[in-house]
Amino acid sequence: MAVTDDSIQLLFENSRELMGVVGPDGCFKLVNPAWLAATGWSADELIGSSAMALVHPEDYAAVATSSEVLQSTGSSDQTIRLRVKNGGYRWFRGYHMLTQPEGEVIGIARDVTAEREQEAELEDARRARELLAEAAGIGAWSFEPEREEMIWSREFCTMVGYTPDELQALAGAHALVHPDDTEALYTAFHKGMTTGVEGSVLHRVRGKGDRWLVLRATYKTEQRGPGAFALRGVSQDVTELAEALDAAKAASEAKASFLANMSHEIRTPMNGILGVMHLLSNEPLTPDGKSLLREAAACGQMLAALLNDVLDFSKIEAGMLELRPEPLNPGHLIEGVASLIRPQAEEKGLRLTVDRAEAAGWVSADPVRLRQILFNLVGNAVKFTLEGEITVKARTFEGPDGQRLRLEVTDTGVGISDEAQTGLFQRFSQGDASTTRRFGGTGLGLAITQRLAEMMGGEAGVTSALGKGSTFWIEIDAPAADAGNISQVTEAGLLNGLSILVVEDNRTNRMIATKMLENLGASVQIAEDGEQGVEAAAHGAFDLILMDIQMPGIDGVEATRRIRALPAPIRDLPIIALTANVMAHQRQDYLNAGMNGVVGKPISPRSLLTEIARVMDDDAQSAGGPADAAASA
Repeated sequence: MAVTDDSIQLLFENSRELMGVVGPDGCFKLVNPAWLAATGWSADELIGSSAMALVHPEDYAAVATSSEVLQSTGSSDQTIRLRVKNGGYRWFRGYHMLTQPEGEVIGIARDVTAEREQEAELEDARRARELLAEAAGIGAWSFEPEREEMIWSREFCTMVGYTPDELQALAGAHALVHPDDTEALYTAFHKGMTTGVEGSVLHRVRGKGDRWLVLRATYKTEQRGPGAFALRGVSQDVTELAEALDAAKAASEAKASFLANMSHEIRTPMNGILGVMHLLSNEPLTPDGKSLLREAAACGQMLAALLNDVLDFSKIEAGMLELRPEPLNPGHLIEGVASLIRPQAEEKGLRLTVDRAEAAGWVSADPVRLRQILFNLVGNAVKFTLEGEITVKARTFEGPDGQRLRLEVTDTGVGISDEAQTGLFQRFSQGDASTTRRFGGTGLGLAITQRLAEMMGGEAGVTSALGKGSTFWIEIDAPAADAGNISQVTEAGLLNGLSILVVEDNRTNRMIATKMLENLGASVQIAEDGEQGVEAAAHGAFDLILMDIQMPGIDGVEATRRIRALPAPIRDLPIIALTANVMAHQRQDYLNAGMNGVVGKPISPRSLLTEIARVMDDDAQSAGGPADAAASA
């Protein structure tokens, strides 16, 4: 074929499109300059050569299909790869016309390599987005309020297990929303569509197979008119996270329940042991008997301390240990601890001294936990010091955020290497593994000390050198406090004239409570469970009720509620809980049930007397007159 018309020849020569003619034998007869420029081939290299020789082998089938269409219709189009001069391939989209009668094919094409690469990149990005969305459980959606049109992405449909048509047939995804979550979801979306407020809402939807999915819908708004906003959002499947949180919550609750039960089960017999020893200390004994009793009491106190370490660390780990700050004198506190530990130190030939020159005034802190810290630190110092002395110091100073209290315990003991100091405050850790057998202990004391210090806004630390002794210290927040009217409770005769009902199911605890209270001047009546306690309260004449919590039948909380439902004046009797379960939420439960106070087990006589004095004083004030028991305090 020869291009003879001048205008056609001009178009052929100057066209930006690739133009060429292929004869019936499949060989090039003519190509224009644009073709040569795009492929890099010269006219001499192409004219007379087979056009199929340039086609990518993977595109042979596409060429064959296009040729069939061309023969039957006279024209066709296709996109294929052609080999260029540099040895690579480029994509070309062409339109072909079959000329008659010669059978030549005129082709017009353009280079679409850049477009195909862009399409491939977009397709890769789409696939990556789909994979990411599927892996993260995320699907997009939008809502146009004017048309009331809801559109879901393919990922959203895959996530919930429905096709877009199925969702439309269900009148939208909102038909799958859990009934309990519908109001909150609609309220949030309505607010967004009318005010433009963006947000996030957690809700459940019913997926395929009737499995409830938990979705977090996060949405933006686009204004469409006055008070009209479209929603653009993504929903993420957080079902596994929600289930994991539920499982963690259940495990935490189970742990809390186990901890409460263990606390009660362990402390109840300990209360019996220590209570009996306290009562025996007031009995006439031989010198050897008193010596044996002191030894047994010391061992009992040691065992109680170990048990408290384990239980308290479990509480700390569970986030259930709460502080109860109150006014205290740091100097008095450390003197009290030192006086209890000094006999152990003197038995080893050690001198235990207290320096409280800089600890002036009263501060607000938790006395129970500070004593626990001091018992740990001073007890460790006595344990690990073979000769010399232990000095306990306390001082207050102004920190950047207010007054601080620093306690130091310095010893001339075995000392600790720099390497061992790094893990010293970890649980179940000791400075030297061999000391476990030599000195004993659980390795929890310092871990508890550090955690308690942190809970009180401070820290704990140590400076030591091997063979040269150690100084353990804590610093905590301790605002200045007014000592106020802090009563000095004395045991002798405090309960003279009081009639007390003790409701307790444990035989040993009943015996201890009776002896302890009678020794202090009270008359005591016993009830062995909650039912008997309510019955005794209804028909007796008592000034005070001491109520155990965990009992068969009805517990102390229910017994208290029943007593509070009785006629006056019985319903107004002061009631004090006696229990090993003294966590903050448990104390609140007791008070909510109508109890007036709480004393923890093992029962300290001083703690019991202090609480009785406080409760009786409150009762006297509410009645408008002083009570004999309160006056004696």
